[in-house]
Amino acid sequence: MWNTVRTFLSGVVVASVLAVVSLLISPACAGSTKSPTSPASACQTNNTATVTFENRSASGLTYSVVWDGSTWTTLAPSVKSAEYTVAAGVQHTLTFKIANSNELACSTSTPTLAQCSSANYWCTK
Repeated sequence: MWNTVRTFLSGVVVASVLAVVSLLISPACAGSTKSPTSPASACQTNNTATVTFENRSASGLTYSVVWDGSTWTTLAPSVKSAEYTVAAGVQHTLTFKIANSNELACSTSTPTLAQCSSANYWCTK
């Protein structure tokens, strides 16, 4: 009879220990199956892209860069602009004009940039 009681109590202790261990391990295992999420980059959150402009004039002309109707920069020959952040996924208007005039240095273009992309635009008149 004592052997039966001892065997029963051993089984209860082992079962209790297994239950406690199982409870401790389960949350850790459940958490390990999730993949970590990385924070979205600023360009994803804000739906933006970046652009630069470059004056590759073969004739030594200085250009004014007009983006969406506003002059953003004026570039001497062989100069590249700073980087600008612009809206992605929408059509923009880009014009290179000969500085201090209304004369186009290159044809007007209408770029649409993908989210988080970078583009460099230039003119070579």
